[in-house]
Amino acid sequence: MDADKRAFYEAAARGMAASTLMYGVDSIVHVEDKDDIWFWQQLLAKYRGGRYKFKPATINEKGNRNTGCTQCLKYKGFLSQKFFICIDSDLRYLLEEGISAEDGILQTYTYSWENHCAFASQLQQTFDKYTHKGAEFDFSVFLSGYSEVVYEPFLLMLYQVKNGLTEFDRDKFKNVISLQYRQGDEKNNGKQFLDRLSSDLQTAIKNIKNACGFNRTDESVYYEAKGLRKENVYLYVRGHCLYNSLVSIGKKLCEGTGLDFEQNILKNTLAFEQYDAISRIKADIGVLKTIRRNY
Repeated sequence: MDADKRAFYEAAARGMAASTLMYGVDSIVHVEDKDDIWFWQQLLAKYRGGRYKFKPATINEKGNRNTGCTQCLKYKGFLSQKFFICIDSDLRYLLEEGISAEDGILQTYTYSWENHCAFASQLQQTFDKYTHKGAEFDFSVFLSGYSEVVYEPFLLMLYQVKNGLTEFDRDKFKNVISLQYRQGDEKNNGKQFLDRLSSDLQTAIKNIKNACGFNRTDESVYYEAKGLRKENVYLYVRGHCLYNSLVSIGKKLCEGTGLDFEQNILKNTLAFEQYDAISRIKADIGVLKTIRRNY
């Protein structure tokens, strides 16, 4: 960032922090977009009670109103307790791109907030509670199978991205996992869906994984230290893809119930402190409380 742009965002951050007085809040929180507010409101209310003004967009150095992670991160270095940002991790956490709560940045640790809605045991419990169809479809079984199917391709994609290779980059992986419901996918805990996903992924990687230096064991050990395991890969794939797949299946499962699968079940409640990624957010919110920068 050049000097003029840096000065612009430093001044803007000071203005944001000062505006807490005008809004009568404790903190201004810049999120990527309006859809993110729902998630971060819940985490902050639980672990850092206070009054917040969420901003899904701010003015960039050219005078245009911008949303997204890139816009949020332009304030890095100028954040405080009064003005901080909350972003989706995408692959930044796994690829160690230097996101830290000590700098006033909260992240999802999963790919995005949508993955948190898919936490398997909570999703299945909520689905059964509201539909009484838990015996017909088990999301824990489905997501376990999903993770097993995508595990090696996901590790290969990370390896490719980390090493600047493009044969199976994040966009190609995203395109393959962007599946929607087809007739029959709701049977046998989504077996047909998972078989289709497995076939598409194996076709996509069959001529790549043995020709680029990829070693599954090495990559597995490396990422397991970050909490990524064969059983929970669904938390780290592109959240929007997984979320849309779940919504498409869930709509079929909820036919005739009068329930909106997305609003009534997927977004019903978060599984606070039940798994590593969400516990990391709790810890980061604790760190956020220690930031001292007087604006």
